Amino acid sequence: MSLNKLIPPTIIFTDLDGTLLNYDDYGFDAAIPMLEFLKINKIPLIVVTSKTKDETINLQKKLGLTTPFIVESGAGIVIRNTNGYKILSLGYNYKKIRKHFKKYALKYKMLGFGDMSIKKIADITRLKYKDAKDAKMRLFTEPFILKNEKDYINLKKDANMDDLDIVKSGRFYHLISLGQDKAVAVKKLISMYEQKYKMHFKTVALGDSANDLNMLNLVDVSILMPHMDGSYLQTDIKNLTKAPCPNSEGWNMALKKYFDV
Repeated sequence: MSLNKLIPPTIIFTDLDGTLLNYDDYGFDAAIPMLEFLKINKIPLIVVTSKTKDETINLQKKLGLTTPFIVESGAGIVIRNTNGYKILSLGYNYKKIRKHFKKYALKYKMLGFGDMSIKKIADITRLKYKDAKDAKMRLFTEPFILKNEKDYINLKKDANMDDLDIVKSGRFYHLISLGQDKAVAVKKLISMYEQKYKMHFKTVALGDSANDLNMLNLVDVSILMPHMDGSYLQTDIKNLTKAPCPNSEGWNMALKKYFDV
């Protein structure tokens, strides 16, 4: 599938779980036609995820991607080079995050990846053991389970006082650096692309969770993915396109419609 009409230089930014990847099995077979289309037409696909560097490197290999990618909810940009991978840090390191997490855990019922065994992480995420091990290798942020969701507002206030923040993705809450955001990392990466290639890029983003909203609001074309029950996250983003169904199938259909192929 190739592009038969001229389009401006474009970059695609995508969330993973429930978007490019299936929520239940992390597969992406239904997205292969558009993945091939983007590759043939040399349209950069940038993964923007709460996953770790190691998790995303493995996924990039499966997807056949060599593009930069954004990890741990915008905390870092990872760029492949001749010596391996270069990491641009946009957040506090994991040691500091865990120190504060332990303090909050004395007040709130919360369980972080740092508290869990690899097997426990594998069980709750349905990841394979090797993938769960990679998920535990944090550089910047702490995913966690909050036993009582009513504690979220007060926990967020406590984190903000420590120059930290709490965001919610599809599966977990995340303790992150205050001001860290997927959109901040996306904006920086757009600037890097435009400086390198001396041109303006049209930007498209796909996501389904609260921590995707700022990213969706930043780009030229926003595509909101539905949740598994068919509902959509409430948002007032203008000119928003809604994908017809979740997971890799909806991702493929939404981009196919966008490119009119």
